[in-house]
Amino acid sequence: MRRILSGCMLILFFLSTSCTDDLPNLNEKQITDQDLTMDANEGGILLPGMENSIVQTSAGQYQSDQNHNGDSFIGYLVSPTPFQGNIQNITYAMSDTWNNRVWTAPTENLLNQWVQMKKKSFDTKYPDLYAISLICKVFVGQRLVDVFGPIPYTQYGQASEVSFDSEQEAYDAFFTDIDWAINALTEAEDADPSADQLRFAKFDKSQYGGDYSKWIKVANTLKLRLAMRISLVDPVKAQKEAEEAVSQKYGVLEDGDGSLAITPPTENPIEQIAFSWGDTRVGAPIVTYLMGFHDPRLAKYALPATDPAAAGQYIGIRNGIDITSKDTYVNFSEPNVSKTDPVKVMDVAESYFLRAEGALRGWNMGGGTAQQFYEDGVRASFSENNVGGVEEYLQDDVSTQTAYVDPKNPDNNSPAVSTITIKWDDNDSFDRKLERIMTQKWIALYPEGREAWAEFRRTGYPKMYLNVVNYSNGIIPANDFIKRLTYPTAITNASKEAVDEAVSKYLDGKDTQYTAIWWDVN
Repeated sequence: MRRILSGCMLILFFLSTSCTDDLPNLNEKQITDQDLTMDANEGGILLPGMENSIVQTSAGQYQSDQNHNGDSFIGYLVSPTPFQGNIQNITYAMSDTWNNRVWTAPTENLLNQWVQMKKKSFDTKYPDLYAISLICKVFVGQRLVDVFGPIPYTQYGQASEVSFDSEQEAYDAFFTDIDWAINALTEAEDADPSADQLRFAKFDKSQYGGDYSKWIKVANTLKLRLAMRISLVDPVKAQKEAEEAVSQKYGVLEDGDGSLAITPPTENPIEQIAFSWGDTRVGAPIVTYLMGFHDPRLAKYALPATDPAAAGQYIGIRNGIDITSKDTYVNFSEPNVSKTDPVKVMDVAESYFLRAEGALRGWNMGGGTAQQFYEDGVRASFSENNVGGVEEYLQDDVSTQTAYVDPKNPDNNSPAVSTITIKWDDNDSFDRKLERIMTQKWIALYPEGREAWAEFRRTGYPKMYLNVVNYSNGIIPANDFIKRLTYPTAITNASKEAVDEAVSKYLDGKDTQYTAIWWDVN
């Protein structure tokens, strides 16, 4: 049954925020129609803000959208601050304020901009620039579905009757949208390889400088990611989409392309949250794996602690612990990030690890083996982080994760939860090979916690510490992990009937933090 969204929901969906926030020198009153049409300015003026909203580059929005959920759940970055009396998402109680921002930041700052471009028929007037907006749209649509479940994706921006798509329907739409973008950009690049510098370079906030061929590779890699996400629930479609992505003319991201990273309008949000606010520190899981592996990337990810109990050592905060005072853990290892660092959206190493898993599953990933792609993924990550010693590292068949010792509270101590090693072993079982791929993929994805959290839910890897405290009131078992965020009041108050229908049809009637997303059957 289709429901009519209320006026409040329509306002949330369809009103757009200013597009000038990311263009501070732009004075709209001085822009003429001729200025807008010159060199396709009107077709690209919204793109900088959209790129900056795939992963939120504003510190306040990043903190709620990313740091307080995925980053913490997957052991990358954990807050030393006991927000809301330590009863919130990090300890498995849901904070409606935080979850509201997970929904509103990307919808207001990205999806609403896409609606403007669609309504102005930019898909036919500027198909190449519109294709970039579609790639951004799919990135955010995937992130929203993977955190909430059903959302109104296919009907987003329609002012009439709107209902929620199931996760499967949304993923089908993602593939349709990404194919449109790939085809449009390929046609534009083939017709005139220099046109992107005239039409897109001035808008592109990524490291690619407006290069359409790189964005085609991003789109193909995103398609490969989407395919892998559904590999356990629709393996036939997953294989088809994955093999198409790899075999497309421009292919997927390679080591020489560099990762997709966005330059924020001001400063890196993690740097501001960590150093200006003191509200995030490195997580215990990423530290204990890297320490156990003697991994040179540790010094690139984290700074030594300044706490007297562990001065000069790398020590992270365990996820989901009882924190009574910020002073207890605030001097543990800080993330090694500077104000000018771009915000990572998609790591180039991810494309290798995706192909490694595809090859492990028997898919045609371009002729390489699971071992070759796995090792190339590690090499790409070492190269991206500018550290040496990768060939010796890949031959290490002894080192494993180290135990965690909390010098402030022994109740948080834990032995290692994984025995996985680094060196590839073709004699290992499928599951052990998968764990090896996913563990190194998780290390490479740092600090992009939302994607890493999704992959952990899909595969169960890398192995993680359980929360020490669990304030879900029994919703999440003590021996398990959070599976999604509940719908915030920004959605439920505005469209309760549509939400209730989606929960009933697609979430087994349970809008809880333990209700699995469609693709999560692990």
